[in-house]
Amino acid sequence: MGFILTGCGGSSKQEYKYRIAVIPKGLTHEFWQSIERGAKRAGEDLTGKGISTQILWDGPLKENDTLEQISIIDRNIAKGVSGIVLAPQHSETMVAPVERAVKEGIPVLIIDSGLKNQEIIVQYVATNNYHGGELAAEHLLKLLADQGKPAPRLILFRYQPGSESTDQREKGFEDVVNRTIEEQKNGGKPTITWLSKDQFAGATKDTARRAAEPLLSSLRDKGIDGMFAPNESSASGTVDALRSLDLNKKLRLVGFDSSAPLLQALRDGDIDGLILQDPYRMGYLGVWNLVQHLEGYKIEPKVSTGEYVVTKDNLDDPKTRELFDPELQKQRKIEPPAFSK
Repeated sequence: MGFILTGCGGSSKQEYKYRIAVIPKGLTHEFWQSIERGAKRAGEDLTGKGISTQILWDGPLKENDTLEQISIIDRNIAKGVSGIVLAPQHSETMVAPVERAVKEGIPVLIIDSGLKNQEIIVQYVATNNYHGGELAAEHLLKLLADQGKPAPRLILFRYQPGSESTDQREKGFEDVVNRTIEEQKNGGKPTITWLSKDQFAGATKDTARRAAEPLLSSLRDKGIDGMFAPNESSASGTVDALRSLDLNKKLRLVGFDSSAPLLQALRDGDIDGLILQDPYRMGYLGVWNLVQHLEGYKIEPKVSTGEYVVTKDNLDDPKTRELFDPELQKQRKIEPPAFSK
């Protein structure tokens, strides 16, 4: 069934075969803006191939406004959209609204962060977040070892409970560090020390800074060597806290995701590495694969979109910049997977 939209004054009409609602966790982070660009590009490419597809982009302003995300899902169910691409704010809380959509015959594809009940979704398209956390730990520990600190004192600055993607990053980071501690113990060597791994940044840059400043202040006399912040807002708030306490460049910080301030902090040496995802590809494949499902193709249950260690040395490489630069993203050609009926 097609959907007909009338333009201004009713003078123009566009018929779409599919209307796809793309619902991110939030709207403010630059990560979601890349998701939006990728999703809309997929809609354009599908339309160019004769499968007219409209993208309805709609999400809560803040990543901790769970009720608003549920309301947006329900609103799109009521509209009778063809399908939903969703980045769930909470892995458990969003199960019920997704079940409502599926019950109404609206398939749901999950991106970015997992849903507790994987049986009800079409596909999960995301970064391998656990591996991203492992990469962060390996990069941080190497930096510190090269600095003559094989047994550093570390902080794991968590995001917020219930976010499956950041939970996995934190677990990957923690597991690598704990394995290293065991290896050091078994070898009779001095071991890494956890200074903190139970503090949460919250959903925004401001909450992250408010949590980071007292945490850093209380631990600075113990000699903080390294720190990991697992998403854009936690990393940005941490950078601001480090600068306000005159601790920037005095400890090694690895973050996750990119924004203009984070990339500048990387150039300035206030961040020593960022683990980047490919949100443009994630948004693109989320829409493309859902439409292929609607077209009757068999879709595999999970697709990984990749994770990358970015440093000051490789920041200006074109392959790095296309992960976040809007102009380079426009030039990208995404090779979608082949499916069979």
